[in-house]
Amino acid sequence: MKKILIVEDDRKIAVAVAVRLKANGYETLTAYDAIAGVSTAVQQRPDLVLLDISMPAGSGFVVAERLQSLPRTAGTPMIFMTASKNPQFKNKAEELGAVAFFEKPFEADQMIAAIKQALGEAPAAAAGPPAAQPPADTDR
Repeated sequence: MKKILIVEDDRKIAVAVAVRLKANGYETLTAYDAIAGVSTAVQQRPDLVLLDISMPAGSGFVVAERLQSLPRTAGTPMIFMTASKNPQFKNKAEELGAVAFFEKPFEADQMIAAIKQALGEAPAAAAGPPAAQPPADTDR
């Protein structure tokens, strides 16, 4: 079972995301600030980290930079989420190698799809519609 760390200071959002992830077969870990997020990631080595950007004790960007600098967590896929409409946040997330970026409120199904893709679990059909088959030649 893949393990996902949710680093989110809003407990209601963290619980809602965790419930949705568990319903989709993921184990979840939760941290409510940046310091706990880094500590939990280092100790638990999640397969993916969901990061809020604006949090107490440091931003999601600080968490991402720290995780990338540590051998135990470098290369862990990260998805950012924020209530801010600041376009610079998306640019910064991309610079930090985010696999996805969501503005709150977001569609849970879209986040699940991004998580599946980041973890290499996206079904082949998600790559696009199947190729159309020519009609059978029944005149032969």
